[in-house]
Amino acid sequence: MASQQLSRATFDRLKTEFDDLTTRGRIEVAEEIERAREEGDLRENAGYHAAKDKQGHMEGRIRQLEHLLENAETR
Repeated sequence: MASQQLSRATFDRLKTEFDDLTTRGRIEVAEEIERAREEGDLRENAGYHAAKDKQGHMEGRIRQLEHLLENAETR
């Protein structure tokens, strides 16, 4: 696989975002899902569905960052 050329500053910024999403971000979304789950029926719970959507987008971004960072070469 071809490597991605990144400046050190860009690599560091993306690594910080990755670290934040995989720690604080996951915890916050899990808490949102739990709070929404406590509201009752999940089939008609807009807060639950919004939190699950947020989780899906965040996990997609995590995978994107992980792939980018694994294949990065800094200049």
